[in-house]
Amino acid sequence: MKRFSLFTFLYLALGVCLTAIALGYPNLPSSLKTSLLINAGASYIVCILSTFPFWREKTLNFYRRQNSVVIIPWLVIGIKIVWMIWDAQSQNWTMEAILRAFSELLVVLLFAEIIVITWQVNSEH
Repeated sequence: MKRFSLFTFLYLALGVCLTAIALGYPNLPSSLKTSLLINAGASYIVCILSTFPFWREKTLNFYRRQNSVVIIPWLVIGIKIVWMIWDAQSQNWTMEAILRAFSELLVVLLFAEIIVITWQVNSEH
């Protein structure tokens, strides 16, 4: 049975937005357009994978096996967001810098889902 969650729809929305941006702005540099489309494709793949039960089970198994690494998702999210803001700000908030930062949101969503799953496990016990 397939299972949809909030993150399934967030992955789908991110993929749609990245695709729309890449195809809607014809004057973007080709490397940025390629990056946007690759990240959109990865977001679609993660969206599909997150509907299967093994997705949650693998996360739970990793969490139970490596209980000492609970802080890692928080660190990755924090460092990634600070890096994206610093990168966009250092380039004077140009459209390309903002879009490059926006295309990296998939990593933040993945680790946020790991945090939510671990919270659910902890609240069940």
